[in-house]
Amino acid sequence: MTSSQDAPRPSTASPPGELSGRTAIVTGGSGGIGSAIARALSARGATVAVVDADDRARAVAADVAGFAVLGDLTAADAPQRVVDQVVAETGSLDVLVNAAGIQVRTAAVDIAAQDWERLLSVNLTAAYRLTQAAVKFLTANRGSIVNIVSLSSDRAVAGIVPYGATKAGLLQLTKGLAVELGPQGIRVNAVAPGYVVTPMTAEKLGDPEFHDRVMSRIPLGRLADGGDVADVVSFLASDAARYVTGAVLPVDGGYSIT
Repeated sequence: MTSSQDAPRPSTASPPGELSGRTAIVTGGSGGIGSAIARALSARGATVAVVDADDRARAVAADVAGFAVLGDLTAADAPQRVVDQVVAETGSLDVLVNAAGIQVRTAAVDIAAQDWERLLSVNLTAAYRLTQAAVKFLTANRGSIVNIVSLSSDRAVAGIVPYGATKAGLLQLTKGLAVELGPQGIRVNAVAPGYVVTPMTAEKLGDPEFHDRVMSRIPLGRLADGGDVADVVSFLASDAARYVTGAVLPVDGGYSIT
């Protein structure tokens, strides 16, 4: 991995849509992808609620002039509490980005029961329940939901099969919600990142053999960083994508077509 991949490059894309006056929730906001999304939405004028169980969310919130909402989204009362807190703080909710996610690397038949339940709770159930809590506010504002899925949502990847199953569920949830919520003016889309340089992927991508194998399949010739994903999320959240719903946009440098 080259040194240029070690830190995210600042976005150079022109803002695809103005988000001034809008409020966005970004879950997993302290992570590599989540924090980049928070920064991209803020740069386009949105007020961003950075949601995470990790206290580092406070630093991200300060960086984007937003505010942090700390807590474990798998707790029974967490989704409603998060939405209520954001609306109480800002008076509105326009964008929900479900970026929170965890990964467990193991053979599918060997995964511990508690790890399976945790994957489901964080990667799928939390996004579903947050959507339930947010719908009435998103309806009022003709808002947008963007779910972060994965290339493993629709393909088998050995070693992360349970993770892929949860992301496949989130992908299907995206499409189903797009059909059901479209008449209420809510757009629901997904972004499927490829190999992105983040703390979660650092160990795997640090393996020279694995790194070289991945790079051999990326036509654009580089790994992604959080900003590459964040700019696409910003587009989907904006009025530039006003007639886009139920879409799943791969952000993988062409990996999925090789």
